[in-house]
Amino acid sequence: MVLAVVLALGSSLVYGVSDFFGAVAARRLRVLPSTTLVYALATVAVGAILLGAGGSWTGATVLSGSLAGVFALVGMVSFYAALAAGPMTLLAPVIALLEAVVPISAALVLGVRLSGWAWVAIGIAVIGTALISIERSEGRHSINARAAGFAVVSGVALGLSVVALDAAPTGSGFVPAFLETAVGLLVLLVAIGIVGLRRSEGVVLRGGTGRRRAWIAAAGAGALLGVANALLIAALHTGNLAAVGVLVSLYPLSTIVLARILLKERITPVQSTGIVLALSASVLLGIV
Repeated sequence: MVLAVVLALGSSLVYGVSDFFGAVAARRLRVLPSTTLVYALATVAVGAILLGAGGSWTGATVLSGSLAGVFALVGMVSFYAALAAGPMTLLAPVIALLEAVVPISAALVLGVRLSGWAWVAIGIAVIGTALISIERSEGRHSINARAAGFAVVSGVALGLSVVALDAAPTGSGFVPAFLETAVGLLVLLVAIGIVGLRRSEGVVLRGGTGRRRAWIAAAGAGALLGVANALLIAALHTGNLAAVGVLVSLYPLSTIVLARILLKERITPVQSTGIVLALSASVLLGIV
């Protein structure tokens, strides 16, 4: 269980950093082109890991990886759209909370067995994530209906992608993680072909420097996303769906810290309490 906790927390940390840079890019570029670049770099990163580690291409593996890819794509596009429309420090935790509820529900339905203390730790983590999402609505920090809608879709879809990845056979290795990004990339390329990029794909920043930085941020987000997906698969292979799903959903911690440092978005005392609870739950899960 300790190894699964370490892998899940590592995945959560990398997801959070990836999401921050992806959201920064989405605020400066349109969601479609920036997300496509993120998926392209993620596919390359997971592909490189797959070449080194290998995996099994069974029918069940392809199905679970492909389903995860569809859910993850819907979740990621909605995620970037939500964070581009509202404050990262509020929307990211709301999405994470919803994302955690889906694997927990699936684990309960599937009859996953955990110790009493493990369920206590999961409950603490969920409460911590909920507290992290609480913030007073003041001016530019409020959530509009559009951002809220994207957040709900994103959280549910990302949670379903974790469930789909967990359904892959143990011997599949990193194949499901590769398929998740590869399927998403294929869909995005088709979408770009339909929509077309002739209408100036809408970089809303003025000047070449800002545009280049936005593309660099998207590329960095993609490489990190690939690493995070690989860590998630490894965690699911060594742990159980409920625990891993909750720990991975703690990714807003790193997103919030970066938003606080680089974008000067504030962290409230209630959010700080949530962070402490979430970290405490992670430690408890690691020792039970």
